[in-house]
Amino acid sequence: MDTRKQFEQMRLIAGNANPHLADKIAMEMCHHLEEADVGRFEDGEVKVDLDCVVRGMDVFIVQSICQSHNSAVQRPCLSYAAAEERADRPCTYQSINDNLVELLVMIDAARRASAGRITVVVPYMAYAKQEKKKRGHEPITAKLVANLITTAGADRFLVVDLHTPAIEGFFDIPVDHMRMAALMAAYFRHRIDWEEAVVVSPDAGGVARATEFRNHLKKGLQQVIARDEMAIAFKRRTPKGEPAVIDMVGDVQGRPAIIYDDMIQSGGTLLQVVDRLLKRGATEVHAAAVHADFTPEALDRVRASQLKTLVLSDTTATAVEAAGDHIEIVTSARILAQAIWRIHTQQSVGWIFQTLREEGELPPIGCGEA
Repeated sequence: MDTRKQFEQMRLIAGNANPHLADKIAMEMCHHLEEADVGRFEDGEVKVDLDCVVRGMDVFIVQSICQSHNSAVQRPCLSYAAAEERADRPCTYQSINDNLVELLVMIDAARRASAGRITVVVPYMAYAKQEKKKRGHEPITAKLVANLITTAGADRFLVVDLHTPAIEGFFDIPVDHMRMAALMAAYFRHRIDWEEAVVVSPDAGGVARATEFRNHLKKGLQQVIARDEMAIAFKRRTPKGEPAVIDMVGDVQGRPAIIYDDMIQSGGTLLQVVDRLLKRGATEVHAAAVHADFTPEALDRVRASQLKTLVLSDTTATAVEAAGDHIEIVTSARILAQAIWRIHTQQSVGWIFQTLREEGELPPIGCGEA
């Protein structure tokens, strides 16, 4: 007998971190987003009113933990400037911490309104790089964020490409970890000489991630590979914490190269690897990063570089806003919509990974199903 709880109705609620992606997920599911009021009080505190019935329902809260430069939330710019200087300057910037607190308050609101189950959909999880102690007196902030989400009342966690899979173990609730490697590989298979391409890991810690991408990119290639399919850059950090690429292994002479990583922030490592690859004879250099949460001036440096194409997913608002020129977007909406639908209907989420391995893409849910 199947004892899994079935929920007849679903509620899809979004915060202000990445409304573009939330809308696309809703469109993929042929399901409307609830018109929840997620805003601010005059002093900057987060104010939430879900404004819909969630009692006994399957609630999905979509909120990336990222920064947003052009948020729809209009609020006073609270700063040390004199009141008369900031009176007519509404703030549209939301920090990572703003969006994290929004998420926690929305979870609490749903829990106190007696939601049947709360699944938190976090396309990008900030603080994931702080998953271990590198020095004796440092925190493990990724674990702290996991505890906050769980304590707030989440029953399940859906995420895209964590910085390291071990973070799944930080949660005491079920985690569904989606991967963009197959969809990113499908983009390049239609646009470059993928059989000759060399996949590059920008550091030793990203080899497993780059290998997964390489396996999807080279799927179906039966011939014997006489030359390297991968290259690996090795880096260290200066006393100021800046990355410095010190060496690279792998043959890229006369071949296109694709750098694959989970995130890009300052772009320092990425651009050093681009320069190193071109000096080693790569014909052209492309890059793909699942998440982009650009620091100031990083986007300008990337656009001014010799990188031919930068492919990002839409898990963060800054990635969506950066699209154009030679920056392309591969959407995560369908993979998240499929995961949400299969969680809601108690179907296998593993089907998503099997389908991506075999087909390289996912079918639409279909409005008849949703």
